[in-house]
Amino acid sequence: MFLIEVIKRTPAMVWFILAFLIVRGLNSSRDGEVSLIRMVIVPLVFMIWGLEKLFTSFHYLSIALVCYVIAAGLGSMLGYVLYSRFRRIYKKEGVFYRTGSYLPLTIILINFFMKYILNVVLAIQPDFHGDLTFNIMYSVVCGVSVGLFIGGIYQVIAGCRTYVESRGAEV
Repeated sequence: MFLIEVIKRTPAMVWFILAFLIVRGLNSSRDGEVSLIRMVIVPLVFMIWGLEKLFTSFHYLSIALVCYVIAAGLGSMLGYVLYSRFRRIYKKEGVFYRTGSYLPLTIILINFFMKYILNVVLAIQPDFHGDLTFNIMYSVVCGVSVGLFIGGIYQVIAGCRTYVESRGAEV
């Protein structure tokens, strides 16, 4: 009963965002042309979603932002390692491609549901906006989430650079 009530009270926009993110994640499971603009879309969604809450609602903004930045840095390193392990960059007919992987979809879904749960908790317990521990936890989850994607973007950029350097060609 509680879960049904939570789902019913979730704005339709959230479900549209989830559908969009799932489509993006499924598209990443197939080899695709490298596009920096397309790679930045999903991280921007998560960044805006997380930072909007920090700036508009949290009482410990400065501490939250420091935690966010540190977590984003750590998440970027982890993302780079994960994407390097599960995705390769190659060039075909003068265009860079990345191999498909379900890693982006997995990261998207974990991030979405972690943030969704945290926002449900805030809706149920609005006092947590002023709770230092919750502010830090939320900031860390949001930072790691964005960092994982940043690490993936860096892996593509580094993969393209390595490909070019190893062949002595221009991008």
